[in-house]
Amino acid sequence: MLMGKKKEPLLSLLKTIYPEKSKDELYAGILCGEVIVDGSVIKNPHTPTDILSRVVFKAGKKFVSRGGEKLNYIINNWDVKVKGKVALDAGSSTGGFTDCLLKHGACTVYAVDVGYNQLNFRLRNNPHVEVMERTNIMTLSKDNFKILPDFAVMDLSFRSVRKAAYHTLTLLKGGDLICLIKPQFEYFNPQYDFNGIVKTKEEVFGILKSLISDLKNEGVEVLRIDKSPILGRKGNREYFFELSLSKAESNRFPGTGLTAGLESALTRIVLE
Repeated sequence: MLMGKKKEPLLSLLKTIYPEKSKDELYAGILCGEVIVDGSVIKNPHTPTDILSRVVFKAGKKFVSRGGEKLNYIINNWDVKVKGKVALDAGSSTGGFTDCLLKHGACTVYAVDVGYNQLNFRLRNNPHVEVMERTNIMTLSKDNFKILPDFAVMDLSFRSVRKAAYHTLTLLKGGDLICLIKPQFEYFNPQYDFNGIVKTKEEVFGILKSLISDLKNEGVEVLRIDKSPILGRKGNREYFFELSLSKAESNRFPGTGLTAGLESALTRIVLE
């Protein structure tokens, strides 16, 4: 099939070896360092490559960052309906949440972040991703969206979700917000020697209890709570809250202990 050719550009060779993958996917894989030629990572799609070389994709991560693994757990555990939905990813960073949402069938994801050029190359070029960089979620209104999001996810760093959660919920068509809670950023009165690590379960309990109270005062209801399956990079335990704008009904999820018995739910999840 390749008689008479000793070398050809790596991208061209990959198209022959992996015909089931699109050219864009192969190109992105090379740039992201996912292609190994004879044991070495090659990141230039135009590199002349011997047609007899051993060319393979590395066994890559399922998602572009650890955030995808965290959200994937919650989507599966809570049976969140994502397929065909329009989602808002507040604090998208490299795109772990965005990647996870797309893999679960979201038709569009608005990737919002105050930073610039952080989003993974493959996601940046995905037609189902609307990149909104250098954008503070607090500055957005419904007018900024071509199609209103059905629901949102949030992973903010170096700030509380207070006020941000309420504002994000007002941008939606009426759906809920799945929010990753990082206790170290919700700690209003830490000890003088606080180094970014919340050391005890009791401290975490107090932080989350205070946060839930403040959210309720802002008009935000906590519907469900769970632990993240993965610790934060410094070892902090992280949590997921499902949030909605406050509604008349007092117990949207009967039997879970949430809204009616939120403190007992916190005790079970945080202290036990």
